[in-house]
Amino acid sequence: MISLDGVGKRFEAADGHEVQALSGVSLTVADGSFTALVGQSGCGKSTLLRLVAGLVPKSEGHVQLDGREVTAPHPDVGFVFQAPTLLPWADVLTNVLFPLRILGKLDATGTARARELLAMAGLSGFERKTPRELSGGMQQRVAICRALVHEPRILLMDEPFGALDALTREEMSLELLRLWTERPCTILFVTHSITEAVILADQVVTMTPRPGRVADIVDVALPRPRSFSQVSTEEFARCAERIRSHIFGRPVAA
Repeated sequence: MISLDGVGKRFEAADGHEVQALSGVSLTVADGSFTALVGQSGCGKSTLLRLVAGLVPKSEGHVQLDGREVTAPHPDVGFVFQAPTLLPWADVLTNVLFPLRILGKLDATGTARARELLAMAGLSGFERKTPRELSGGMQQRVAICRALVHEPRILLMDEPFGALDALTREEMSLELLRLWTERPCTILFVTHSITEAVILADQVVTMTPRPGRVADIVDVALPRPRSFSQVSTEEFARCAERIRSHIFGRPVAA
C-alpha cells in the first residue's frame, strides 16, 4: 500500500544552510498492516509521514501509494497530529464531519458514519460539546474519528498520544487498536515510545539519527488482540531489546 524507494528530503534552514533530514529511505508497508516508526528526536520520522501524506515534496526517490506516485494530498489518506487541532468554535459532530464537507461528500450517510465512529470511541452524547468541554484524551478521540470518517485506506499518525498522561495514553492505544480492528486500514504510526510501538504494530521501523535512514525493521509476533500485559512476554522483550540496540547503540544479547 505504501512504498518508499531511495527517498531523501532536504530543507533550507533559517540561516541558509542545507539540512538533510532523510537519506536513502526505502520501506514497504503492506495493505491493512500497522507499522510504527521509532527513533531519536530529529531523525525525520514526522518528515517521512508528511512525504507520504503529500504535504511536503521529496528531494529524491519515489513515494507511492498503491502504485501511484505521491505528488499532493490524497483523499484516501487520513492524518492525526500530536495535538488534536480541532476547530475550537465547532461542536464535536461538526469537527468530525469537516473532512466530508471539504471533500464535498457531506450527506446523511456520512453523518450516520460520524455518529457511529463517535459511539465506537465512547463519545455518544458528546456530539454537541465543544473541544474546550472535553478532556485531552476525548479531544484526541474526536481527532481520530475525524481522520476515519471519510473511510481512508491509509491512516498516518504523528505521535498522536504524546501529549497525554501515561494512563490516558495506554487507554487511547488500546482504543486505537479496537477502532482499527473494527474499521481496518493501513496505519503508519510515529512514536517515541518503544513499548507503544511493540504493543501496537505488526512491524516496527527503527530510524537512524539525522539524516534519517532505516536502521532495522522488526516484525512483531505478539498475538492479537494485544494488551499491555504482553510487556512481560519473551516476544515483547526480544523486540524491545532489538529496537533499543539500534537507538542507543547497545548490542543485542545472544
